[in-house]
Amino acid sequence: MKKIILLLVIAVSTLYMSQVYAQKHGKPFSFGFGFEGGPIIGNADFKEVFSSEFGLSLRFSVKAGPGYATFSPGALLVMPKSLSEDDIKIGTHIPLRLGYKYIFAERFFVMGEAGYAAYTVYSADAGSESDEIVKDKSGGFTYAPSVGVNLGKFEAGIRYEATHLKDSDTKIGLLGLRLGFNF
Repeated sequence: MKKIILLLVIAVSTLYMSQVYAQKHGKPFSFGFGFEGGPIIGNADFKEVFSSEFGLSLRFSVKAGPGYATFSPGALLVMPKSLSEDDIKIGTHIPLRLGYKYIFAERFFVMGEAGYAAYTVYSADAGSESDEIVKDKSGGFTYAPSVGVNLGKFEAGIRYEATHLKDSDTKIGLLGLRLGFNF
């Protein structure tokens, strides 16, 4: 365990001291992808069934003033707390967000995004003899404030994302970590 922590500290230190910046002040645009995930927070009924989300996101950034205007689509898998043969549940979360990323102190950033997110939950139909899968779709307004650090071409950020589903009075939250790579 000590070796893993030491290697992680060395890797982060090397990236931090790197002089390569993916989002320099003079660069007009950038594209990146990231792996993200985290625990679900918010709605008690949703948290009772699902524990976390993990997936991939893209980020398109265009220089606008002192920061970058962003477009961030993604696809995340909503993980259940348990899988049972009688009642299999799994879900997807597809966010489409627009926002603004303000970089300060050369490496650190704050970002605010808002848009639309679609949730789809798949479960087994308990009343069916043929083990049919039921697909329940819903979507609504989403917003996601975040903070992070640019480490050369790499980026690490923490965000809170909340989605208000329009079909029900449900608010699903995610406390997410994003590890990304920018071109």
